[in-house]
Amino acid sequence: MKALKLRKRNRFLFAGAAVTAAAMAVAGLAAPALARPSAPAAQAGTTAQGPGYPPPKGIYKPFTNCPLNNPLMHETIDALACVAGLATSGSITLGNITTQVTEPVNVQFGFGFTPNDDNYPAPAFPPLAGPSAILKTKPDLIPESLTTALSCDTATDATIQNICQQAQAKGGIYNQVWALAQEAGELRNFQLFNWTQPIKFKLINPLLGSNCYIGTDSDPVVVNPSLSVGPGGGLFIENDPRIDIHPDTGVLGINGAIASDNTFSAPGVLGCGPGGVSNVAVDEALNTSSGLPAASGNSLTLNGSFLLGISTGGSDSTLTQPQDQASNLLAAFQASTNNEHSVKHRITMKQFKNKLHK
Repeated sequence: MKALKLRKRNRFLFAGAAVTAAAMAVAGLAAPALARPSAPAAQAGTTAQGPGYPPPKGIYKPFTNCPLNNPLMHETIDALACVAGLATSGSITLGNITTQVTEPVNVQFGFGFTPNDDNYPAPAFPPLAGPSAILKTKPDLIPESLTTALSCDTATDATIQNICQQAQAKGGIYNQVWALAQEAGELRNFQLFNWTQPIKFKLINPLLGSNCYIGTDSDPVVVNPSLSVGPGGGLFIENDPRIDIHPDTGVLGINGAIASDNTFSAPGVLGCGPGGVSNVAVDEALNTSSGLPAASGNSLTLNGSFLLGISTGGSDSTLTQPQDQASNLLAAFQASTNNEHSVKHRITMKQFKNKLHK
């Protein structure tokens, strides 16, 4: 029985951190908020099915929605992780609009490797409620009012003029545009410090209809963030407080992470207005004011921290093999309700890299 250690095979742990940052990037792009009135209640947040286990405590407390009851997680018997990430700040530029990311966004999913599989990408599993439950956030207010975005002072199109009149007369949410990021494909191509994530943004306003988007499933915004550790950031490891009962389980944490990309393009707005795709003039007006589509000049920088609840008993020669890592980690989660505490060991990035490549 031994404490959690970083073996060569466990390089997947840092790759998982990169994937988490990718999800953070997606979520962060959903929150370009400069002002913070209440979002429309019917459009706030994501309702997610529970994970099928009681909320863990202690070092595992953040892992409230890991798919440990997904049968596929029980097949990754070599090494396995639950991911819990939180993006808390940053900025994004799409077209000619730059906004600050201030709305906290939580992301959760699981991933793992089968024996002798050190290749990328590693299989990643969403929460039981499906891919849409990977991130939890709320729609946030974009910098421009609808009347500004539509250039209402100079608009000549009849549909745009009608929308402008209603927005000016009713005010409030009728003259505000909210943005909500949604997944437009699977995470892919991730290595240790970079990955690919296709996304789309739903623009929310009662006058823009229900199918107003920047990006689509077939033509998404494709970001390729790179992960680094900012000033004051670092990594730490906490072993399970009962190593004698739960060997090779614990938490890997990363604080002060930065996910950034300034190479992606952004498609134009599509499907906005009471007639959906038939209202080309509305789409064109929004594109003109925002500088979309934009082949270059787009950028994102996201700051946050995230944790990986990990089990690596499948590569522990002191244990009977094969090991069911999902069951091992679930048992540790359940035992954590006893409120036992562990010790946090901080390590530097250089030390982590040295251990990673041994």
